[in-house]
Amino acid sequence: MDISEQIDLEFTRENALNLLKDGANPDESPYSHKQIAEWCDTFWCQYLDVEAPKGIEVLLPILADVETQWDLYLANTYSLKELKEGNFESVRLPVEWFEQWLQEANA
Repeated sequence: MDISEQIDLEFTRENALNLLKDGANPDESPYSHKQIAEWCDTFWCQYLDVEAPKGIEVLLPILADVETQWDLYLANTYSLKELKEGNFESVRLPVEWFEQWLQEANA
């Protein structure tokens, strides 16, 4: 599976929350759920070996969950052949998941 065009946003709490909002409103979002999941993974990876500031620390499990649920969704929906050949830019996770992640991030 190819990597999407990267989202060119700084890794901040505000941008993460905005992307979760975009995920909850995919018809109005300039980004695909695939792009959002990849951005979340890259953001999360920035803090693998360093301590995150408080505002970011609470986001890290959510960012990891976005990417993990994306992978699980694909694995449970598509065959191995489809996974190897598809690009998945038009695949959408349930918007309720993004709404839940937003609630968790704002708790």
